[in-house]
Amino acid sequence: MKKIVIIIIVVIAVAAGGYWAYQNFSAPAEVSPAEAAAAEQAQAELDNIIWASGNLVPEQWAGLSPAAGGSVAAVHVAEGEYVSAGDVLAELDNAVLKSQAAVSQAAVTEAEAARAKLLAGATAAEIDAANAEVSAAEAGLELAQTQVQEVQQAVEAASAQVAIAQAQYNELASHPTQNERVTAQKEIDLAKAALDQAQAAYNVIRGNPHAGAMPEALALQQATTAYEAAQASYNARTQGATPQQLAVAQAQIAAARQQVETARSQIPAAEAGVKSAEAQVERAQAALKALQDGATEEDKEMADARVLSAQAALAAAEAQVQQTQIVAPFAGQVGSVFARPGELATPGVAALMLGDTSKMQVETTDLRETDVTRVEPGMPVEVTFDALPGERFTGTIVRIAPMSTIDKGSTNYTVIIAVDDLDPNLRWGMTAFVNIEPDN
Repeated sequence: MKKIVIIIIVVIAVAAGGYWAYQNFSAPAEVSPAEAAAAEQAQAELDNIIWASGNLVPEQWAGLSPAAGGSVAAVHVAEGEYVSAGDVLAELDNAVLKSQAAVSQAAVTEAEAARAKLLAGATAAEIDAANAEVSAAEAGLELAQTQVQEVQQAVEAASAQVAIAQAQYNELASHPTQNERVTAQKEIDLAKAALDQAQAAYNVIRGNPHAGAMPEALALQQATTAYEAAQASYNARTQGATPQQLAVAQAQIAAARQQVETARSQIPAAEAGVKSAEAQVERAQAALKALQDGATEEDKEMADARVLSAQAALAAAEAQVQQTQIVAPFAGQVGSVFARPGELATPGVAALMLGDTSKMQVETTDLRETDVTRVEPGMPVEVTFDALPGERFTGTIVRIAPMSTIDKGSTNYTVIIAVDDLDPNLRWGMTAFVNIEPDN
C-alpha cells in the first residue's frame, strides 16, 4: 500500500514540474525518456488499482421476524443492547398458547412421576394397604356368604312354619273323630249313671228335714255338676272347628307361604353379593400380587409411551409459542428495533436487526463485473472509512459472491473483506472504501 502512495506523489510532482516549466518558458519543456517512462509506469499502476465502496457489517447478522403474525405484546430489548443466544427479544400476544404449554408441561411432569413411581416399585406402606384391602375383601365375602346362609335359613324356617300352620289347620278340620264322639258319649253315660244313682240315694232321704246337710244331698249336687260338665265336653268335642277358626288357620298358612316367597326372593341378591365379594377379593389379590411382582415390561413400555406422548404434546405447544416469539439465534448486539407494542408483526418482515458486532467485515456494494474477474480470495486490500479520515486499514478478501446484484442498471458483485485491527469506534453500516491491487 505504501507503493501506491509513492506512485501518487510522483505523479503529482511530475505534473507540478510541467506546470512550472510552462509558466516560466511559455512552452512545455521536453521530458526526458526516463521521466516519461516513470510517469507511464505510475499511470499504469494507477489504472491497475480496483476501486470500490461498501459497508461495514457483522460477519453474522440477521433481520428477525416472528414465524406467525399478530399483535406485538412486548419488546424486551433496546437498540445497542447485547443479548445471548436463546434470549426472547420480542413476542406477540400469546397468553392462551402459553397456558396450553403450561398444561402440557404439567402432563409431562405427571407422566414422568408416574413412570418413576412404577419403576421404583411398591413401598412397604402400599404393600400393607394392599394386604388390608385383601383382608377387607375377604371379610366382605364372609359376610355375603353369611347373608346367603341366613336367607336360606329364613326360607327353611318359613317353610317349617307353613308345615306347622298346615298341620294346625288339618288338626282343626279333622275333629271330631268317631272315637272322640264315642268317648264323649261314654263320659256322658257314666256321668248320667252316677247322677241317677245319686238321685236315687237322695230320694230316700228327701223327706228328712235335715236332708240338705246330709251326704246324699252333696253327692247329688256333685253328680249333677259332673253330668253337666260331661254334656258341655261332649258338645265342645263333637261340635268341631268353626268356619272362623278354619279361616284363621288358612290365613296363617297363607302368611307362612308369603314369608317363604319373601325369603326366597332375597336369595338372588344374596348370591349376587357373594359373586361381587368374590370378584372384589380377586381384584384385591391381583393388586397385591402386582405390587409384589413389580412392573411388567408391558407396564414399563406403556409408561414410556405416555411420557413420550406428553413430551410430544409439550413440544407442539412450545413450538406454537415460539412462533409468536422472536428469539436470538446467536449472541450479538441489537442493531435496530422496528416493532413496538400494539403494532402488527408480519412473518418475513424484520421486526429488529441482530448482529455479532464483535466480528465485523466489509461487504462491497459496487464492485463492477469488469473488475471481479481480476480479484480472488486471499488478496490484500487497503480499507478506509469516511468516519476516520486519514486512517488506513489492511484487509484480506475472504470470499467473492458467485452471483451478481443489479443496482441502477449496473451489474455488481459482493466481495467480503476481513479487516485487521478495526477501530472500536467504527459502527455497523458505516461506509468503507477499498483499494485492490491485483498482481497483473
